[in-house]
Amino acid sequence: MTLRNFHEGEARIQAESGVDTVAFDRMVDEAFRPELSDNEVRFVSGRTFSVGASIDADGRAWASPFFGRAGELFTVLDPTTVGISTARVDGDPLIPAIAATGHLGVLYFEPSRRRRAKSLGMAEVDARGGITYRMHRNFGLCNKYIAKRDHDPERPSSAAGRPGRRDERLSADDCDQLAATDMVFLASFHERHGVDPTHRGGPPGFVTVVDDRTISMPDYTGNGMFQTLGNLLLDDRLGVMTFDPTTGRTLHLTGRGRVEASPAADEYSTRTLVLEIDEVRGSHPDAGTWGPTEAYELRPGLINPATPYLA
Repeated sequence: MTLRNFHEGEARIQAESGVDTVAFDRMVDEAFRPELSDNEVRFVSGRTFSVGASIDADGRAWASPFFGRAGELFTVLDPTTVGISTARVDGDPLIPAIAATGHLGVLYFEPSRRRRAKSLGMAEVDARGGITYRMHRNFGLCNKYIAKRDHDPERPSSAAGRPGRRDERLSADDCDQLAATDMVFLASFHERHGVDPTHRGGPPGFVTVVDDRTISMPDYTGNGMFQTLGNLLLDDRLGVMTFDPTTGRTLHLTGRGRVEASPAADEYSTRTLVLEIDEVRGSHPDAGTWGPTEAYELRPGLINPATPYLA
């Protein structure tokens, strides 16, 4: 089977899940173009928060937040090239990772309207820390599991500027933050497609802290592409990031991921994603100020209408 848009790992998971991979591959062929459309240029340019993912010099996967003013954080230089202006933050692994390997994937995120789009590519970091990002794949995603909240980048978060940290284990505060979050962001890797950034959301408590070196989370039904799970089938490197919207306190975790069957009593997912942690980084970017949260309604068997091939 020859596919243009999905690799072997994605195709295997899709087949296990009842997705018609050949038909799906044809359907997304136009959507997986490298160029930004006019509407996508406006969407990217207007972002005040997004997430980047990369692989560092030691081959570890990391994810980090981007925060900034609309029209300044991202500048579309041409249909396949974006300039990124983001501050260096003590403890944040992303810019050193990009400088070392050139890999970058970006998840453009608008939680106030539950909108997101993803791009994969390569990047360069200049002497001032500015990033020039050249995309080879760009596409929109569904609104599933995004907690709706407004973002004001003009009002600083309370913990901005505190020193970063490195650790081998989760602290008690880290465990509390993970147990309370309604969103995490993942970084996985495929040698041909590149670093893949993605979002996972759910009600507070959907992330389980198994111990100080292990976390897990359910894999809710998504858009049928299975990009993260497909990547992990071939390469188990995984990064996880979450931040506290109240303070900006950010956790960057890297390690090895695996997929397990969810407990039979779980009516929302059939798979569970597990991260065995190799390293913990902590940073305190200026995350701005975030408004009240409107939770996403979680329902069993929720299928994206754009991917009707799921049974």
